[in-house]
Amino acid sequence: METMEQHKETVRHADMPRLPGALERWDVILFRRLYFGTRNRAFNVLMPALSIVANRGAVHIIAGSLMIFAGHLQGDARLQQAGAVMMIAAMFAGILAEGTVKFVWKRLRPFQVMNDVQPLVPARRLRRRPSFPSGHSAGYLAAAMSVTLFYPTAGFVLVPVGVLGSFSRIYNGVHYPSDVLAGMLVGAGCALLAVRFIPPLF
Repeated sequence: METMEQHKETVRHADMPRLPGALERWDVILFRRLYFGTRNRAFNVLMPALSIVANRGAVHIIAGSLMIFAGHLQGDARLQQAGAVMMIAAMFAGILAEGTVKFVWKRLRPFQVMNDVQPLVPARRLRRRPSFPSGHSAGYLAAAMSVTLFYPTAGFVLVPVGVLGSFSRIYNGVHYPSDVLAGMLVGAGCALLAVRFIPPLF
């Protein structure tokens, strides 16, 4: 039986902001194909973990701090700079994604409007926050791209991890593909700007 909270979400869905024209329909179709077509036991463990460790930028803060500390021990200013830039880029990407468009274009999340989609991560806070764009995707790509610009070969590992972390938001039922793509673009842009304009800090 539908709960009162679910009923309110269904009513709000009628006025939910949508992508223009057929884009909304294709976004939903792609979401459902990715969400239902990639289910497996390994991802049921991995994807929630990738989302949870990136909550509030935790994984980027930890990784950046470790890079700065390791660079200090080794006398490697480049490694320290890469760690600092990564944290700053991820922070600004998160601010842009979470604090601007989200509260102008208040799109509901997939699990709020599709009865057969269940979130694989804690959803209480997510119910109060709009879907577009994905802050996690912005943070993941900002971190991956900024370090890659310092150490290009690291990109062979970091960029796929960033993409996988971004995909986890679809797999976990909390974002549409367009949310994730927009977040990734925000993150990549912040990485480019951070590497270009942040002066040497060490």
